[in-house]
Amino acid sequence: MNARRPVRCVAALALTGWLAAFAPVGAQPNGPPVEAESPMAEATGRALMNAVYGRHQRYPHVYEEQSMVLVDRHGRRETRRLTLYSKLETDGSTRVLLRFTDPSELLGMALLATLYPDGTSKRQVFLPALGRQLISNSSLDGEDFAITDQHFLGTDFSIENLAGENLDHYRYERRRDALMDQAEYYVVDAFDPGADPATALPLRRHFIIKDGLFITRTDHFAANGAVESRQTHHDLVVVNGDTWRANMTLMNNLREVHQTIIKVDQRVFSPDYVPDEVFTADWIFANAPAFDEETPEPADETDAAAPAEADA
Repeated sequence: MNARRPVRCVAALALTGWLAAFAPVGAQPNGPPVEAESPMAEATGRALMNAVYGRHQRYPHVYEEQSMVLVDRHGRRETRRLTLYSKLETDGSTRVLLRFTDPSELLGMALLATLYPDGTSKRQVFLPALGRQLISNSSLDGEDFAITDQHFLGTDFSIENLAGENLDHYRYERRRDALMDQAEYYVVDAFDPGADPATALPLRRHFIIKDGLFITRTDHFAANGAVESRQTHHDLVVVNGDTWRANMTLMNNLREVHQTIIKVDQRVFSPDYVPDEVFTADWIFANAPAFDEETPEPADETDAAAPAEADA
């Protein structure tokens, strides 16, 4: 038995189950030490988040080849491989294409998503077995197709976990700094924009390592204030100047006792690897495995013509 979660739609089974040897959460990336650009001792929560995203989220074109492992409560593992294309548009929206490349039953299956500046998103799924069509989120039963915001493609990640928050869609409140694993952290809580931080419970809590201004841990809260999942980033590397990336990400679903791990096997920041056409239906269809329109039924040996009897 594998770790795949059951779903009602057979065609969506392949989609159930995406953007960790773990280094400690407080580990520094490989490469030269990085100094903070400016003192943040008196910065507000929003100012800290602006600094994080300004430093580490500034690449408009990202191509990644990833390995994904799902682990259930019994320790059963299921491994998948996928390719991620991401493009930051000039209007602030982000386009993402996630395409499975392995195992064979997932080959060509894809999710095309656009995250808009107002915090909304548009999602379309391509299931090769259902023909040349993109199924929009308005046509989907989220549980069947496993693309709900909280369980993106059946993983423990939401779309926002992987693509990043829209800072204008939340209110940020700084909390007391923390010391973990001998590293110092800024702590920032995220609230709904109309919430009062003095009385409301946060949606999540970010831990930002001071040396590098990188979010290495995010706790996601349930409605009762309990931590229901914890996202941590590992194997941090310097990709350019003071910009870091995590080569491994773990989402630990504490409520369902389930984990999803993503490891980046290759990463390229280049428009040559992320052309505009990859975000179109034509490109997705053209790069899908070929399926016959009608597959003939195998011949029944009992129906084969019998040899003519010889004349007496």
